[in-house]
Amino acid sequence: MSFYQGSPDIIIRNGTIVDGTGGLPYYADVAIVGDKIDYIGSLKDVHAPLEIDAHHKYVTPGFIDSHSHADFTIFACPEVPNNIRQGMTTEVVGNCGYSRRNYLQGIPFDPAGDSVYSVFDCPEEGPYPKGSMAAVLDKMEAMGSSINTAWLCGHNDLRTIAGVTGPEPTPEQYEIMEGFLKEALEAGFIGLSTGLEFTPGINAKPEEIERLAQLVVPYDGNYSTHMRDEGTYILEAINEFLNVIRKTGLRGTVSHLNVKYDNGIPDDYLFRGMQMLKDAREVEHLNVMCDMLPTCFAPGSAISITPPWLLENGWENAQKILADPAERARVKQDLNRYWRFLGYGGWDRLLYLQPPYLPEVSVTPFSELVSAAGKEPVDVFLDILAQASSIDEVQAVLMLGVVFREQTMIDSVVTDPIYMWMQDGHPTTEEPGPVRDRAGYMGTYMSFTYFFSHYVRDLKAIPIELAVQKCTGTPARHYRLEKRGLLQAGCYADINVFNIHDLKVNATFTDPYRYSSGMDYVIVNGTPVIAKGEPTHIRAGRVLRHLRKQ
Repeated sequence: MSFYQGSPDIIIRNGTIVDGTGGLPYYADVAIVGDKIDYIGSLKDVHAPLEIDAHHKYVTPGFIDSHSHADFTIFACPEVPNNIRQGMTTEVVGNCGYSRRNYLQGIPFDPAGDSVYSVFDCPEEGPYPKGSMAAVLDKMEAMGSSINTAWLCGHNDLRTIAGVTGPEPTPEQYEIMEGFLKEALEAGFIGLSTGLEFTPGINAKPEEIERLAQLVVPYDGNYSTHMRDEGTYILEAINEFLNVIRKTGLRGTVSHLNVKYDNGIPDDYLFRGMQMLKDAREVEHLNVMCDMLPTCFAPGSAISITPPWLLENGWENAQKILADPAERARVKQDLNRYWRFLGYGGWDRLLYLQPPYLPEVSVTPFSELVSAAGKEPVDVFLDILAQASSIDEVQAVLMLGVVFREQTMIDSVVTDPIYMWMQDGHPTTEEPGPVRDRAGYMGTYMSFTYFFSHYVRDLKAIPIELAVQKCTGTPARHYRLEKRGLLQAGCYADINVFNIHDLKVNATFTDPYRYSSGMDYVIVNGTPVIAKGEPTHIRAGRVLRHLRKQ
């Protein structure tokens, strides 16, 4: 007989509990009442309207994607089918300096959010009414989603709204940036993100970032950065990040910390950078972490390998430069940034170039495009970029390439506790259409499933309890997602039920638009969004607002 005297709505029976703390798995039943876990223990002779048999299955907290670009497509894809099928129940949104950027030009938003006007509804050239940044969270709540979202406010977007392109904002531009950041934080955004390798953030001085980050302090928020350099000057970039944390005391995250191999710098730069973060934690007691995706191939922004001066006078002028043979030659001589190995001639490592305005190109291997064109790879690359009709279109072009070594991934990302897990992707679908064509690359369908099936199950590189902790308890604590990320009584019922031997990545390079499979149940706030392996189409997710410290 059970000691439990409650009346649960859901019981998960006979499961192997991996609770998100890093502690060893144990056997127990779970009772859910409303949106929370009510009890974990024996539930013999207790019954519920929904009872899930988890025999021979793991029961874990829902996975938290610590670095998402859901803002790019979620307003047209609120059920987020590619992610909930991987067990994701929460996404940290608004990374790399972007929290109002989207791939949805010409694609209608889900009408459920139409009652709220936000920066996502504003034309690129503005105007941006006061309150329209804060209204993003209201728009999300009005629309609803199958996944929880916690939003960072993007520095690149603050610069765009204020009309800042150069290194020195005017006092009036600072006032605009600070005003929109304050309203976002007051509404519940969880912090500030920067993308200092991208336009227009690439032109910002450290003093600008530190000034804006100070505004986050009263809200106990997070500062997340796509650093200014992930190659030759990565150690200097890490120190720039640490200086922001030193001067503000904020919690900080280095986004996708790894070092691309044969990219013009020593491989040990990764481990030196990791040691800088560990020293900051252990010696300076700074609350800093990093995150990374699990695959040795990765996405990247195509325009970011080109010189910043290409875009200085707008996209129309950039197209003229690319059309002039002498000017194009100057561009080709100045590709020494970001994926530097391309500038060094390593085009065989570029697997796909994915412009949303040329969907047929997106699914054709880059090597085939080069063969068909009969040109040098760099010219094929620049020809495709030149076909973009706007700066937004060219900034949305993704590259997919082989950038990391697996053993380095295991020695650092997979096994080191300073890393959280992320997908770096967007909500998308496997059904043909503009959302899939613009936002569907292989990684968006498989990252978390690949982590558990490949590194945990097949390679046994990390035990299940530490793997789950990376995806649940650690990011929940770091981002102050209270009562999330753990299987404990009183926590929100974001829960996965799965047999690890059933997890399967179905996406391939030649057929990328395929959901992962193997999740039996995915429960968000006490409501199944995946049941018996299939979506329920219920928008059970919430906006996780992080409000000012009292």
